Amino acid sequence: MKNYQLPVLCMLSILATAAITPNARAQHTPIPAQPGIAPQIELDGVGIGTIELRTPRNTLTDGTKLSTGRINFSDSALLLGVSERLYRQGGIGSFVLGATTTDSSLNGTGTGLLLHQLYLNYSIPSLEATLGRTDTATRLIDFPTLRGDDLVEFTAPLDPFSSGGDIQEHRYSNQAAVTFNSKLRYFVNLHAQHLLNSVDAGSDQTGLNSYGISFRYMSPPALDDITRIPEWGVGYERQEIPASHGGANNVLYAGMVYNINPDPVDRVDLRLQDVYSTGNNLATFTSITDTYRAAANSIALSLRWLHSPFGTPGFQVALTGGYRSYQSVPRSDTFALALTGIKNLGQGFDLVAQYTFQYRAAAYAAPFGGSTDNSFQLGFLYNFTNTFNHHLGARRSLLNLQHQYIPD
Repeated sequence: MKNYQLPVLCMLSILATAAITPNARAQHTPIPAQPGIAPQIELDGVGIGTIELRTPRNTLTDGTKLSTGRINFSDSALLLGVSERLYRQGGIGSFVLGATTTDSSLNGTGTGLLLHQLYLNYSIPSLEATLGRTDTATRLIDFPTLRGDDLVEFTAPLDPFSSGGDIQEHRYSNQAAVTFNSKLRYFVNLHAQHLLNSVDAGSDQTGLNSYGISFRYMSPPALDDITRIPEWGVGYERQEIPASHGGANNVLYAGMVYNINPDPVDRVDLRLQDVYSTGNNLATFTSITDTYRAAANSIALSLRWLHSPFGTPGFQVALTGGYRSYQSVPRSDTFALALTGIKNLGQGFDLVAQYTFQYRAAAYAAPFGGSTDNSFQLGFLYNFTNTFNHHLGARRSLLNLQHQYIPD
């Protein structure tokens, strides 16, 4: 058989088969069940542990005595985020899950675990929508204290439904929020929240009890060190406190970061925030929760020096102060100071120290068991972030959801 005859015979055979089975079709290439690329995965974590000494040994109204010495590893956290690009409009869909360690009670006898991040997120360049549990929508300015709950009664709008057993309840909420932005500089946030309710255990634990709106300006992160005012914002919150507990609160808050010395190597900044609430008519404190509900004015101020040789933070020294007063409760003022130092020892690993002092007037001191607190902490901090299948471009790190030990 000649060389050209074999291909001709094969072609004739195929044509004959097609003629015999006229309904035969060529097989299509299978379509993958899940077209696309693997999702982007981000894994972040923070670990902090300190030896803490506290005096005096105050006694709470329930008879519990505060410890004078302990090992404190609260505010440590692990976060997982999964993101994928959507079909149209350049949108991104993501899911975040995270847990953080908390003091299980004010006396610090144990440490619990709080699911503080569990939300779905949809974002396009001009809009972001969030549904689930995450940082309270009233979070505005980060202060350079050691932990996010240090001086929280001065630095954040408080949760009027918290029993006071877990101070972290002031920092997280279940919420539905939409944030609109212009040029990634100006942000308007509309939200409805369920502030965590640990007081009325038998009540509706999922109902919405807080609503609000806020406006923020944020400079590009690369310009934070050299912009005179890199961040500022204002907000309004309506807290639906039952009439039996003094009635609803209207909360107004505003804050800013001002660079006294805008320098990438030796930055000195001033952080200021005022939280003013009105409407609740409680005139006495019968529990710690009442101190979260009564109409009050809280001012927080910090002065920070950040030394960053070669573009990497070397050390930070900060002095943070707070003052809180109540319109309808006499002898209820309180103020506090925190001196904080952080020394970077290596990539993500820091040596940390902090001294805190707080004074409480008579009415405010009663539910807390004492008029003064002195606390000294010394320990280590470690944080890391890793991104796998990175294909979505630059975005905020999940560590931004945590308290920033060296704030932007």
